[in-house]
Amino acid sequence: MPNRLRVLAAGSVVALIAVLIPPTAQAQQDFAITADVPTLEELDSQIRLLVGTPAPDHVKAAQLEGGDRAVVVPKMVYRIGFFRPPRGNSQVTGPETHDGDRHTAVINASRQGSPTIQVVAEWRRIDGRWKLANKSLCNGISTLGLPIPCNFQ
Repeated sequence: MPNRLRVLAAGSVVALIAVLIPPTAQAQQDFAITADVPTLEELDSQIRLLVGTPAPDHVKAAQLEGGDRAVVVPKMVYRIGFFRPPRGNSQVTGPETHDGDRHTAVINASRQGSPTIQVVAEWRRIDGRWKLANKSLCNGISTLGLPIPCNFQ
């Protein structure tokens, strides 16, 4: 019986490590939402990549309608650490709408000691990939009071 407990404990440690280790750089670089209709899980993964990881600028830019011009926003949110563990969290939920190359969902972001912020966000399908829309970044800048001009066009 003690050997069985050791195996179970070791398996739990491996599972915990797998959850805590961020995605590899290659997995981050290859991340793209290309389905006709994005799922909440895909959108949530994209937001976590943007604000919850130290992914390189070019990886984050590939997820944004504004590309390189807009990457300053998720970089600042990541550096501040508002919506990433251990102080915060984010989750994309419904309700959703879908109309051709536009999709909306709700980003719920929270940090310790503050109420949850809900932002209705829009994604646009550009060149076959779903990207967070500029207007969603501008809404986030305004909601968080970040000192960033909204000029990603």
